[in-house]
Amino acid sequence: MCSQIGELSGSSNAVFVGKVTDVWPARQTIAGESRRLSLTALKKLILERWHGTLTAEEERDIRATTDRDTLEFRFGSIQRVRFSVSEFLAGPRVREVYTDTSSCGYSFKPGLTYLVNANHDGPRYRTGACSRTNRVSSDEAVEDLKVLRAWRTGNPLPPRIYGQILTGDLRPDTRVRLIEAQGQEERLARIDPNGRFSLDALAKTKYRFQVEDSRGKGDRLIDLSSISCFEATPWFSEVWHIAGSPVALEPEPPPPLSPPKQ
Repeated sequence: MCSQIGELSGSSNAVFVGKVTDVWPARQTIAGESRRLSLTALKKLILERWHGTLTAEEERDIRATTDRDTLEFRFGSIQRVRFSVSEFLAGPRVREVYTDTSSCGYSFKPGLTYLVNANHDGPRYRTGACSRTNRVSSDEAVEDLKVLRAWRTGNPLPPRIYGQILTGDLRPDTRVRLIEAQGQEERLARIDPNGRFSLDALAKTKYRFQVEDSRGKGDRLIDLSSISCFEATPWFSEVWHIAGSPVALEPEPPPPLSPPKQ
């Protein structure tokens, strides 16, 4: 989420903290209806259920389609979620979002509280599994709320690098080190038992991020000169790899010049 902070003030994203008060229809209901209804009946149900939340183009597509699989995937699995909002963090003050029951959707549970990041999608706001929506008690939401609240009060956090090593890849001798690109500063991160680490209050410059233990070492260049954070996910498979977002990669060297033809 911290990588989106600069874009939130001018975007139509709705970001808020809220407790789920209603999820409709239930996943079991959606699956049951899709199986027993004819294509014509399914079209009618979708148009009636989601009237007012579909664009004119979507309604035309629903009426015209002969592809049941596409119809079910795009519209048959839509789920409406309503919230009692305790904190608006960015964007319009919406209290209702839509998701779906496929693997791309987010599974909300009534009575639980979430940090929601929803995108404007026609006449509705939609969220999903890749939207940074999470339970407020999750490690990801705790990190995101820290950044969002600082940004909202006009005191954005200085650049930072944080993340998690999966416990299956973590060893007692695993270390995370950060080296300023010019070699003037070196910091060692504390890694908690769950593999989480954080390097805060960094300068707007380039850093060499390293992970190493008795199995070997991996590193990559991270440029914080134009971004506010980098969320790193180191993982081990024969060698250490460092995934994450956003990232500034080292430029590839230019190809060697071919000798002039004689």
